[in-house]
Amino acid sequence: MSRIITFLGDGSRERTTLAIATAKWFARQGKRVLLATYINPSTELLLETSLSTHPQSVESHLQVVQLQTTVLLEQAWDEVKKLVSTYLPDSFSEQIYPAELIILPGFDSFLTFNALRQYYQSGSYDVIIYSDRENLEILRMLGIPSALDWYFRRFHQIFADLDISEIANSIGGPLAAAILHANIDRQKMQEGLAQIQHWIEQGVAVVNDAGQLTAYLVTNDTPEAIADTRWCWGSAQQINLTVSGVLAYQDRDLSREAIQSAFTPLAVHHISTLQERNWEAIIQELPDFNATISVTPPLKIDLVQRQVHVFLPGFHKKQVKLTQSGAEIVIEAGDQRRQIVLPPELKGKSVQSGKFEEPYLVISF
Repeated sequence: MSRIITFLGDGSRERTTLAIATAKWFARQGKRVLLATYINPSTELLLETSLSTHPQSVESHLQVVQLQTTVLLEQAWDEVKKLVSTYLPDSFSEQIYPAELIILPGFDSFLTFNALRQYYQSGSYDVIIYSDRENLEILRMLGIPSALDWYFRRFHQIFADLDISEIANSIGGPLAAAILHANIDRQKMQEGLAQIQHWIEQGVAVVNDAGQLTAYLVTNDTPEAIADTRWCWGSAQQINLTVSGVLAYQDRDLSREAIQSAFTPLAVHHISTLQERNWEAIIQELPDFNATISVTPPLKIDLVQRQVHVFLPGFHKKQVKLTQSGAEIVIEAGDQRRQIVLPPELKGKSVQSGKFEEPYLVISF
């Protein structure tokens, strides 16, 4: 089974360096490794080679690919054409050329997620190391499956219950006739929706499984770095992403006590900075990424006490908002929303209180 590792926290250069070191760590063990990174000249400088938008070997067992949005969009267009060909005329897709498609804000995350999904499911790699410059972009990208899962659950039944003839009659005129006489294959539409739902469920399962996807925090001992990295830690809980440890990376002696107290109960690993491309020194200080690590779960439900404990380190009371909608509760924190589906034992019960006692939001029913 493949696995994905990514890095969150302070400093894109530091995270890039540690991503490369981690990729080399796995390659030394004979694992088939792919380092997937955004377009970044510093990555090429650190690897001392020019990179491509297609995986290329940089050393034994290690391949690297630059995820360029324009190229990913062209590649994804072929998939889109296959999906819509069942419902739209061939002329629709044939008149649009992938090289002319314009990139809209937000496309990057979807295209990157799709590329990682393809590399992950290809079976060509044992480990994929993903490196990006923006923490929130990483979190939003990895949160796509859970977000789509909510939209699918929320709107699927609404669309399934739509009566086409009733809609057409309410519109009237030539448009109504066109709708009623449209050759809509409902069976194929249902099969397409089932395929989409399967993709979503697969994505949610990967993000929720620490054995398949995990993150490590990168920080130093400055108050600003610790605050930013703790924010990333808490934000990762909002997408149910497991954080397995902390890499303290800096070229001076760090205050071990400050970092350990800020990130308890996570294990903190102190890593020396890269000097003259001496990767071996860093690799030897990295944690054992193959070890099974016990971490605090993002969510704990106590049916006896009728409570839900949401783990949200790095936030204070004013940054956390709780609302209830039917059988779900919504948590807002880290510029993200998380929908939590209540178990049958708590469905239909109203929230009696929501108390934030750092690092937990305790919800009582």
